[in-house]
Amino acid sequence: MAGGIYLDIDASELDAQIDRLKSALTPARVNQVMYGIFQRTGGHVRKILKEDLPKQYYIKPGEVGKAVGRATVTSGAGGTGCVIPISGPRKSIGGGFGASGGAHGWASLRRRYRVKARIVKSGQSTLPQQMDSYGGQAPFRNLGSKLGGLTFTRAGKGRFPILKVVGISVAQMPTNRSKSEVQADIKAYLEKRMEHELQRLIGG
Repeated sequence: MAGGIYLDIDASELDAQIDRLKSALTPARVNQVMYGIFQRTGGHVRKILKEDLPKQYYIKPGEVGKAVGRATVTSGAGGTGCVIPISGPRKSIGGGFGASGGAHGWASLRRRYRVKARIVKSGQSTLPQQMDSYGGQAPFRNLGSKLGGLTFTRAGKGRFPILKVVGISVAQMPTNRSKSEVQADIKAYLEKRMEHELQRLIGG
């Protein structure tokens, strides 16, 4: 997956089925069959992610679909593999993810309030009053300004520069709260395709 993020699928339970293929087919034909299985599975991952990610996160299926690229299947002496790129930036708080809290004008910097974001469906996420990963300053939302309700924080103690506060990206979702469900659904589809090929090629 894009950005150095990978989702590993444990397919060790398929070893027995792969051995059955190897006993009935030439190595070249096994690679060809596995290539087709991974190609179909890779193409189905977009559908799986569009269904699974919105269960945990405030994200629309269409947005997930746009982020998932075309699967690339590799086949060689070392076996067959599949890489599925997922692109897109981390979603802004108050833009990509809904947010609450804030004030108008200078009050957005001077008044004490908490910024809350709707990222995961299990509950609102409250941003810390000190954004240590940015500059150690409080997050703020200047409502009604040209900042558009987005959440920002200062890079330091001075008024500028300010930095946009962001949450998780689509590419990170399958390796976080949605990980177990995504892994299980991809594995189930992979097993289904494998069994289908076995039935078709060697009659079960």
